[in-house]
Amino acid sequence: MAQILPLRGLRYTSKAGEFGSLLAPPYDVISPLQQEALQEANPYNAVHVELAAGADDGYAGVADLFREWVKEGVVARDEQPMLYVYEQDFSYKGQTHTRRALLAGVEVQPWEEGAVKPHEYTMSGPKADRLALLKATRTQFSPIFMIARDRAGQLQQFMAETVAANTPTASGTSLDGDQHRLWAVEAGPFEMRRLAPLFAESFYLADGHHRYETAQAYREWLTEEEGTLPPDHPARYVMTDIVPASDGGLIIRPIYRVVANTAPDDWRERLARYFEVADFSHQPQDPEFAAAVETTLEGHGSVVVAMGLEPGKAHLLRKREDVDLGAIAPAGYSAAWAAVAPNLCRLAILNPLWDMTDEDLRAGAVEFVHDVPEALERASQGACVFLIQPVGIREVVDLSDKGERMPQKSTFFHPKMGTGMVFNPLYP
Repeated sequence: MAQILPLRGLRYTSKAGEFGSLLAPPYDVISPLQQEALQEANPYNAVHVELAAGADDGYAGVADLFREWVKEGVVARDEQPMLYVYEQDFSYKGQTHTRRALLAGVEVQPWEEGAVKPHEYTMSGPKADRLALLKATRTQFSPIFMIARDRAGQLQQFMAETVAANTPTASGTSLDGDQHRLWAVEAGPFEMRRLAPLFAESFYLADGHHRYETAQAYREWLTEEEGTLPPDHPARYVMTDIVPASDGGLIIRPIYRVVANTAPDDWRERLARYFEVADFSHQPQDPEFAAAVETTLEGHGSVVVAMGLEPGKAHLLRKREDVDLGAIAPAGYSAAWAAVAPNLCRLAILNPLWDMTDEDLRAGAVEFVHDVPEALERASQGACVFLIQPVGIREVVDLSDKGERMPQKSTFFHPKMGTGMVFNPLYP
């Protein structure tokens, strides 16, 4: 099983300014406009080091900039190994939620060891970017996100008692309105013994698959450069936010599928093999359309709201009960894997309508959007849009236990963990 290591993190000091203005999302969800706003919010905002794109001299420029921050005392390293408790308040569907995580180092191991279980596949481009940044800076700027079953409840109890007994070490509101709080706890033998039940568990990778594989590659590269690393070397670990599976703030948003093609004339017959097809209760031009979509996708059964199969119209696709999903699942994958919304969309919609291949997907034949207004815009431009249900936490855990990974862009854990709470130097 994976080991947990306290970190001697690099954290912002008061010289950096208001804490909330320093925080950013991870690199892969920052738009150019958002990057500009974050850069303007504070000259020391984490986006300046999290994103090498646009930086002077690229990765080397980021490394020089971060060294300057350390020299100026804008960030300072904890003198003792610490465990950090991270709390994030956010709004979703009109309600306020709180998610709590233990921020620590998790030992990097090959997937086949089973200590950390992935649920999505990755692509090579993002990993090359992150590895170049790690080599240049020797610092991990954003944490990855894992889920722990926490069967004994020790993780949840440790964090609850830490929060109840102490004032936050740092707190602030980021530009997106989320509230972030951090508690730094000196990690002595007593604290580590309390968390010992976690050492017997596997962890489930929620967000950060590319960064985890990058950490694997960095560890291998450094081992080739310097020889065998000692067991407690920071490069053997990856900075991670660990959230109990029972946390009420664990939310997965759906990622909608967009195909910039017209549907074939016989689309209804092709889809009828797998779905009952009907007009949706509301059409795209209706003011209540978005609310109706949300209510429908939260209901029971496997359903998809499709736009653009006919120009300007929306249809409800409800999976037929007599369909054997195991028969259309690829070799080595179960019916449960095929039933998960992103896979069902691929197998029972995209493949029958357009004979979608893996090569087509890699070439960008499917686009991804995160909200109904954006989906409506793409449908108005002539695309076919499929509004699918979110993947559940239990589905992520169960499929990960089986080793059945989903395609990239299957899940969107909301919100992203803040970048800038702690930076993790990968050197002693």
